[in-house]
Order: sequence, then C-alpha cells, then structure tokens
Amino acid sequence: MTVRTALPADAESIAALVNRAYEVEAFFVAGDRTDAGEVRRLMNEGRFLVIDRDEPPAGIAGCVFTSVEGDRGYFGMLAVAPEAQRRGLGRVMIETCESAARGAGCRVMTIKVVNLRADLLRRYERLGYLVTGTEPYVHRPVIQPCHFVDMEKPLAPLSS
Repeated sequence: MTVRTALPADAESIAALVNRAYEVEAFFVAGDRTDAGEVRRLMNEGRFLVIDRDEPPAGIAGCVFTSVEGDRGYFGMLAVAPEAQRRGLGRVMIETCESAARGAGCRVMTIKVVNLRADLLRRYERLGYLVTGTEPYVHRPVIQPCHFVDMEKPLAPLSS
C-alpha cells in the first residue's frame, strides 16, 4: 500500500469517497459530508493523504485529511471505500498521519469523533486516543442531537 499526498485534481474523487463512506452517519445527520470545494479549501490548510486502488476499478481506496498547528497534529475525514474496508487501509493512514506529525515536531495528535459513533470511539481508544472534552456538532443539519468528542494521543518523539 502506497500512501501519497493528494493533488487538487483528486478533489472530486476524495469528496465522492468521503460521502460514500460517511453514509453510515445518515441516522443522525442530513446531507453529504463534504464537496470538492471544501476538499480544495482544506488542501490549503493541510493535506489529504490517499491510497489508490491496487485493483480495478481505478480510483482512490482511502483518504484522510491531516494538518499541523504548532506542536499538535490533527486528522479527520478518514474514509475507506466500503469494498476496501477491513484490509488495514485506515490504520495505515492513521499511522502515516501520526508519523508525519511526529516528524513535524508534534507532541500530540488530535481528532474529533461524533458521540453517536460509539464504535469509532472504542476503536480510537484502542489506538491510544483519550477523551479530552466535547464541543458542539455544527457541520451538517442533524436528525438527532449529537456533539463532537475531542480525543488526543500523545506522540512519542522520533528516536535518534
């Protein structure tokens, strides 16, 4: 699996993949998760990492947005095509984000998870992420009340 930095030409494909992967959230939010315009805007604030499919049809099998601010890394919008799930792509992308943040001098990696996604909260806790707080969910119209759970993971320094 090769992880690469997405190009602006990938914005439409990234948006389509994210929206498809995030359909599981239709029970609590309405509408698409993102669009190509937001993906391009985020590319100016950080970068998207992608893994291309290694089998037909051609395209992106997984993606994640990542950024660095001071000594804090962040990743979000992690998405793996439903037919490519359970192959370790998500973990590879998370590890790549954490490694890049560590290399940029970050001490902590942060994420936001919607409280109604208990499966994701447990998964990130198993990966070493700890709950640090909450904040309002204001991204899309909600069907049922929800909020973000802020999580972070201390990043061990790079060994010399």
